[in-house]
Amino acid sequence: MSSLRDFLAYGAGAVLIFFGLVFLIASAYNPSRVIPGFAMLLLGGAAIYANMMAKRASVSEQLLEARVIRLARRKGGFVTVADVAADLNIPVDTARQVLEKLERKGLAFLDFKRIGDEGVEVYRILGATDEDS
Repeated sequence: MSSLRDFLAYGAGAVLIFFGLVFLIASAYNPSRVIPGFAMLLLGGAAIYANMMAKRASVSEQLLEARVIRLARRKGGFVTVADVAADLNIPVDTARQVLEKLERKGLAFLDFKRIGDEGVEVYRILGATDEDS
């Protein structure tokens, strides 16, 4: 589903590309319009590309969060940063960031009892066990 931000980014990109092409066509009569034409083409393409990459990054974050929740279900509702990094084959920093983001959303929290028992950060993922439902 497209948001207003997507609409504005694609619209601005399309307008810039259109006017870039107009300037390039007009450069046949006035060569000084070549540089602004190429600049508008470049800016329009960059706006569209940047929006597509931002959307892709958002989707991959959501996918990682879903995979962490699935992993937690398999492991009884508790995961460590190392579990997530190893199972999902991602860097430890990325695993920590995903777990912290889930914690900020209220979907996970640090289980201090298990931290004391195991000596590493243990996250409890809400909704990953039957007890949470």
